[in-house]
Amino acid sequence: MRYRPFGINGKAVSAASLALSEEFKSQSAETWRSLAIAALESGINAFEVTEGSPHAASGLRAAAGSLERRLLFFAWKIRGEGRPPLDARRLQDSVRSGLQALGGGYLDLVVIDEAAYSGMSAEAHRLLEDLKSSNLVLSAAIAGAGPLVDKALASGSFDALASPYSLTTGWAVRRRIREASLANIAVLGTDAFPPELCRAPTQSPTKLGLLRRSGPTAASVGPYAFLHETRGWEADELCLAYAMTEPSLATIQIEAVRPEVIERLAAVPDRELPTGIAAQIEMARIDSENRAPGR
Repeated sequence: MRYRPFGINGKAVSAASLALSEEFKSQSAETWRSLAIAALESGINAFEVTEGSPHAASGLRAAAGSLERRLLFFAWKIRGEGRPPLDARRLQDSVRSGLQALGGGYLDLVVIDEAAYSGMSAEAHRLLEDLKSSNLVLSAAIAGAGPLVDKALASGSFDALASPYSLTTGWAVRRRIREASLANIAVLGTDAFPPELCRAPTQSPTKLGLLRRSGPTAASVGPYAFLHETRGWEADELCLAYAMTEPSLATIQIEAVRPEVIERLAAVPDRELPTGIAAQIEMARIDSENRAPGR
């Protein structure tokens, strides 16, 4: 595993990190603990837990209980879709829940997604600043790729950005990521594994690389077919290796529900992207954009 600095606070985070959310998969705390242990043993020290995931939080805390807190990076994600507006009370309750669930006395990062930010009150903004001043929360991130993200970054309340980044990401998002990095805003890469590209032509739904959600059939892979034809590489490994080439990203999140998948993907940062693959990816993206409706 390789490690990168997280923004200007100097803390080192693993190039690959693990996102734990019960939104897509309901499992026991013991199962989540096994996943967290597989990640820790593979060198991953950065974890994100989504609020409303008590079993995932409990499993992570149990797995990391014997390790020094300063060696770990815990992020707590606050979602907005289908939830009440993010006023000061809700923010306070969510952060308190994260502190109690993960332990250690502080959260390295609170991640607020774009939907939650859209309803964030002025009192919640002030509370977020108070939480950072008291060192209960060390950093705050805005998550998303829409226009509200630019507004959030311009507000000065956020010192980190959680942004989608994959081999199909458009130039507007890529530009935002690099501008944020130049402004000393730490960037976490998310959604690095387009499901319609990571599924191999002959795979059944039970053999998906990340087992997060189903995607279109391989007929839609088109110019990205080489992802499934590169010797010694799986498609999701190539997607992750490509994301690793973006120097603006402090870490790239993976989501997996099997220890062996975590172990396999955690080995990718130590591998070099095969010669010529980066060029093939750029040509495939241009080809896909030219094929898009209206072009």
